[in-house]
Amino acid sequence: MTDAQVLSPPAPQIVAQRRADGHQAEPGRRTWSPASSALLCLPPALLALTLSVVGIGTRSMWNDEYATWYASTLGLRDLAKLLNNVDAVVAPYYLALHLWIDVFGDSEASLRMPSALAMAATAALTAALGRRLFDTGTGLAAGLIMAALPTATRYGQEARPYAFAIGFATLATLLLLRAIERPTWRRWYWYGAGVILAGLVHIVTLTVLPAHAFFLWRAFRTGGDLRLLRWSAGACLAVTVALPLAAKGSDQSSVISWIRADATAVMTLPERIFGSWQVAVVVLAGALLATILLWPVRRGPIVLLLSWALFPPIFCYVTFPILHLFLHRYLLFTVPAWALLAAALGFALVRFAGPVRARIPVSLSALLVVAAVLVVGGPGQRAARHSPVYGEPDFRAAARAVLAAAAPGDGIVYAGVTRNGRRAFDYETRQSVLPRDVLVERSSQQNGTFGAQECADPGICVGVTKRIWLVSPTDSHLDPMNGMPGPIQGFLLTAYTLSEFRTFEHVRIFVLNRKDVN
Repeated sequence: MTDAQVLSPPAPQIVAQRRADGHQAEPGRRTWSPASSALLCLPPALLALTLSVVGIGTRSMWNDEYATWYASTLGLRDLAKLLNNVDAVVAPYYLALHLWIDVFGDSEASLRMPSALAMAATAALTAALGRRLFDTGTGLAAGLIMAALPTATRYGQEARPYAFAIGFATLATLLLLRAIERPTWRRWYWYGAGVILAGLVHIVTLTVLPAHAFFLWRAFRTGGDLRLLRWSAGACLAVTVALPLAAKGSDQSSVISWIRADATAVMTLPERIFGSWQVAVVVLAGALLATILLWPVRRGPIVLLLSWALFPPIFCYVTFPILHLFLHRYLLFTVPAWALLAAALGFALVRFAGPVRARIPVSLSALLVVAAVLVVGGPGQRAARHSPVYGEPDFRAAARAVLAAAAPGDGIVYAGVTRNGRRAFDYETRQSVLPRDVLVERSSQQNGTFGAQECADPGICVGVTKRIWLVSPTDSHLDPMNGMPGPIQGFLLTAYTLSEFRTFEHVRIFVLNRKDVN
C-alpha cells in the first residue's frame, strides 16, 4: 500500500484510485458538519485560551516584548526607518500590532492578547489536522495536548510573533492535506496563502516546506500525478513573497549573532520547546511509541509529522555557521507535529482492538497523554507565568521604585550590555514623568534603531544635574557601570558619589549624588 493510500482511513479514501482502464476515479470526499467540527475544535481552543489568558497581564514584559511595544507604537514613517535597519523579518507582525494598539491600547494584556488568540486557533487547527490524518479521537487528543503544553501558555502570553508562526505552520499543513484530497487550483492557492502567512510572521517557519515536499514526493512520485507540480507552484509563490524579507533580514543578521548552537543549546532544546523536561519526556515517549506501532501501516502521516518535527531543527543546526537560526523560539512551530505524534498513540492501539465498536474508546486513550501532560506540566505552567521571565531583569519593579523616589530635576542613566533598561523604563513609565535621560544626544527614533546615541562629552549633557539614578541590569558581583563607555564612567565616578539604592531580580538601582554640591 502506498503512502498516498494510507494518508487517511480506508473508508473513505482521500486519494483517488485508478480504475482498470487507467482513468482516475472520483475520490471519496470526507466531510464533517459544522457542529461536529465545533465539538472537536472548541475544547482545545478554549483550554489554550484559558491557560493563556489567566494571568496574561501579570508577568512583567521582557526585552523582546519591550522591543515589540516600541516598534509597534512608532508612527509609520519612524517604523519604516527602524525596519530599514533592524527586525525587517518581523515587519508584518509589527504592522498588525500597530493597528491592534490603535484600537485596544498598549497594556501588557492587550499586547499579548493576539498571541493568546493565535494559540487558541493553533490548538483548534491541530485538532482538525489530527482528525484528517488519523481520526476524531486522535484530533481531539492532539489539540488538547497542544493546548496543555507549558510552551503554549508561555508564548500565548508573549507579545512576539511565535504563536502566529506555530498557527500558520499548522494551518499550511492542514491546507496541504485539503489540497491533496481535492487537488483543485483553488485549494492550492489557499495552501500557498497559508505558507505565505507562515513565512511573513517568521521566515524560519518556511523550513516546514521540505517536510511537505518530502511527503508529497513519497506519496505521488509515480503515476504522473499533478499534485507535486501544483505544490511547487504554491511553494514558489510563497517563497517569492517572503524572499524580500529574507534578503533584508540577511543584511541585518548581526542582531542574531549572539545565538549559539553549542552542546548546551542542543541538549536543552526539548526542555525549551515543550516547557519542561517532564513534559518533553511524556510527549516524546508517546510520539516514539506511536511511530513504532504505526510505521508499518500508516507510514505516510508518520513521515509527514516526523519530517515537520525534525527537519527544521536539523536544518537550522547544520546551517548555523551561515544563518545563525538555531534558537528554540524559532523552532516552536514544530511542536504541533510532536503533539500529533503523541496523540497518535491512541490511534495506534486501534490495531490491537477487537470489535470495531471498541476502536473509538481505544483511540481516545490518547487522552491519557493529555492527562499526563497536565499533571507533569504544573511546574512548567508556573514557570511560564513567573514574573519576570527567568533570567530577565525585573524592570517593572525597578521603574516603580525610581518613580516613587525621584524628585524634580533628577536625571537617569542606563548601564548594561545586552539588557539596557532604557526601552523598558520608557514602557513602564509611559503614563508618568520619568527623570530626564541626561546622556541621550540622539533618540532611538532619530537613529532608526532600538538604541539611543549617547553624548560623546557627558559633562555637557549632564550639566548641573544634582542627582542621577543609575539603572544597572547587573548582579551583585559585577561592576554597576558595566557596558557604559569609558569616558562616561570616568566622568560619573569623578563628579558623583555612587551609592546603591535598591536591588531587584537581575537589576540594581544606584544613586549618583553630585560631589560639588554644598
